[in-house]
Amino acid sequence: MLIGTMELLRSDPSPEHKQLFVNEMVKARFLSPAMITPAPEVDEEGKGKLAPGCKIQFPMLTAPDGKHFFIAFTDKIEQKKWKEDGSTIVTLTMDEYISMTLRPDSHSSGCVINPYGANLVISKELMVSLMASRTKKSTLPAGKRDEK
Repeated sequence: MLIGTMELLRSDPSPEHKQLFVNEMVKARFLSPAMITPAPEVDEEGKGKLAPGCKIQFPMLTAPDGKHFFIAFTDKIEQKKWKEDGSTIVTLTMDEYISMTLRPDSHSSGCVINPYGANLVISKELMVSLMASRTKKSTLPAGKRDEK
């Protein structure tokens, strides 16, 4: 659904299509490269287990203007376009990208979805707006939430 709304938004950036995209984006899980030290141990089911106290670093892409963006892939096809650098692929939600971007010590200007394809930038300003909108909805009285 997310990829469909991205294509719809690209062909017609109407407010309705923007809202459809945002709704799908906040539900989606993205693939992201991460450098994990020490490397996670993989169990018999193929799932990685992080060691206590491990360090996780997320590489960023740098835009021509010098801004840095976290990387978010929608699927393995897009993820395979990323250069193999020994990183581990982890899944993140948009809320996690927002949290990492809005940390006081972050150098991130947001994230970019499918940087080698759609190249859709989710700016820090949009992230702040999303958080404000969601906070506003969660503080409305129960009967008013459905009206918005």
